[in-house]
Amino acid sequence: MPFKNILVPLSGAANNSDAQSLESAFHLATRFSAHVNALHIKIDPRTAAAFVGEGMTSTMIESVIEMAEKDGEERRQRAHALFNEMSSRMSIPAINDIADRPVSGGATARFVEKQGNREDTLHSYGRLFDLIVICKQNDEEEINNDLIINTALRETGRPVLLMDKAIAADCGKRVVLAWNGSVESSRALTYSLPFLKAAEKVMLVSAIDDLHEDIHPEAVLRYLTMHGITADRCEITGSNGKSTAESLLAQAKKCDADLLVMGAYTRSRLRRLFFGAVTEEILAHCPIPVLLAH
Repeated sequence: MPFKNILVPLSGAANNSDAQSLESAFHLATRFSAHVNALHIKIDPRTAAAFVGEGMTSTMIESVIEMAEKDGEERRQRAHALFNEMSSRMSIPAINDIADRPVSGGATARFVEKQGNREDTLHSYGRLFDLIVICKQNDEEEINNDLIINTALRETGRPVLLMDKAIAADCGKRVVLAWNGSVESSRALTYSLPFLKAAEKVMLVSAIDDLHEDIHPEAVLRYLTMHGITADRCEITGSNGKSTAESLLAQAKKCDADLLVMGAYTRSRLRRLFFGAVTEEILAHCPIPVLLAH
């Protein structure tokens, strides 16, 4: 299924992460004739009162709420201004409703405002999109950014494209597809088909550990062939002194990959205890965009 409806959560933070994710989404929209929903969730300032300490006077609480309201409005204005500037600069028509999309197709976008808890709003609103695009952050916004990423991955049931900076317009020329036989890697495989079909090179990397049964990578190759995709194949194990994530990243570098596709959080808590948390390590250290599905 092609990417036709793309979601980009915009935090309105005073950094360039929103611009990086929005630019990436607009590149994909142009490439796949898709529609981009730029979603800004404004936190209800009254919820700020729940985080103040005991003993605060009503005046102090009102001051906290006022500051939260001011910060929320500044974020909303930044997010909306960025959307208007980038949609104009990248020639993406901005529309008010999906019904306004031209019959001829092509890339379009709209700015969507919601108010409430960011995680609660995202996990319900985000379930009707083909792809969610998020730029990682490592500044004072990192905690909120991690919450949004985890909500998108664990609660929406949708694939999530994560990056450190804006992707190239032709991202996905050389794709590494990680396979461990899990339900999550199966979903990632299916969701990534638009990228895989357009790729010049696909490398199927089978990740094997000591507790896993046969994961049948040859069946994956047959599946890809049915979709007109030719892939090379290699295996990585935990017996080479490296973690699974390190071996996977090394293989991606060897292939000069510009996109990594993998299932997210595919191991039980017990297995993560023994073998490490692959997803967290990839998110922390992967230098290329990652398409994940849970």
